[in-house]
Amino acid sequence: MAVQNLFLPVAYQLMKPAHIQKGLIVFADAHNHTVPSSMQPLVREIKRRGLMQVVEIYDDYQNIPFSRLLKRMLYFMKYYAKAEYVVICDNFLPVSSCRKRGETTVIQLWHGCGAFKKFGYDTKEDIPAYYKGNVYRNYDLVTVSAPGCAPHFQSAMRLPQKVFSPMGVCRTDKYLKASYNRRCVELFYDRHKEAAGKKIVLWAPTFRGSPTDPKLEQYEDILKMAAQIEKEAYVVIKVHPHLAKKYPYDNSSLSTDQLLPVTDLLITDYSSIIFEYSIYKRPMLFYAPDMAEYGAERGFYLDYESLPGTIVTQPARLAGEVRRVLADAGEEAAAVEAFYNKYMSSCDGHATKRMADKLMS
Repeated sequence: MAVQNLFLPVAYQLMKPAHIQKGLIVFADAHNHTVPSSMQPLVREIKRRGLMQVVEIYDDYQNIPFSRLLKRMLYFMKYYAKAEYVVICDNFLPVSSCRKRGETTVIQLWHGCGAFKKFGYDTKEDIPAYYKGNVYRNYDLVTVSAPGCAPHFQSAMRLPQKVFSPMGVCRTDKYLKASYNRRCVELFYDRHKEAAGKKIVLWAPTFRGSPTDPKLEQYEDILKMAAQIEKEAYVVIKVHPHLAKKYPYDNSSLSTDQLLPVTDLLITDYSSIIFEYSIYKRPMLFYAPDMAEYGAERGFYLDYESLPGTIVTQPARLAGEVRRVLADAGEEAAAVEAFYNKYMSSCDGHATKRMADKLMS
């Protein structure tokens, strides 16, 4: 907090020139060493148009020495102090460390679609009690996947309604491209020849715990289910990126984004991946043995029991319900489509173009 509330604000003021640099756009992230997938389409499109100066500042703040952390934050503040635009896609504390100049526009693309489980200031888990100030306070624009999501983001971030815009989520554009889907299918069966002729089931659980102490639940139940249905279905396990280092259980080298086009059935508990997957209008199954406890502790923006898919709370029923849903995949198609229309309608394949047009208007 000393660095956040004292060191960085002083650095910002010392580095701030008299005027911003028109056309300077900074892309920054504190969770990746390279451009995050949520930001990649917009970075690529801005560079393609060639009308703005692009500065990219990425690092994994959780896994670098403190001395490097300070240097990277100072490097960001140098450009923050003169940028016309700053674009982030996750919590990025240096952005909120000071009272920024009004001529600089901070855009939060966010890394997930929709609003499922409570986050931000709507839960006790996300923001440490010792943090002073609003971690979202300097955001000028937050993009959301549909108008129906904006009220939940407003509640979580405690910002004015005008900040939230249903422009869509840039990284979902690819899901609407036949060429992308075709490449993913080819890549999957090239790497997973044993899956040929079988239905593909993807288990993608939510992130639990904290970045420093993540937790994975229900893994053994999924393994048991996979063994029971192995003749007719191939189960892919893909844990949240923050979980992957502690729980290296993934059985596919493909990313979750690459797996969605080939997936016949998605199994999750409370992950926002359901919003992206709804683009494909395919069935979902919610395996949530701790539904009551999790709901009471974390809370949801949606009525869990009205989600567009079968809810299973008992391990013994899991394999049977998976078989049933796979046998009649069209049964829940109408519910998934209605869900998509309400929470993902702005993800129509053109979100990146809309955002780039706005930045260059």
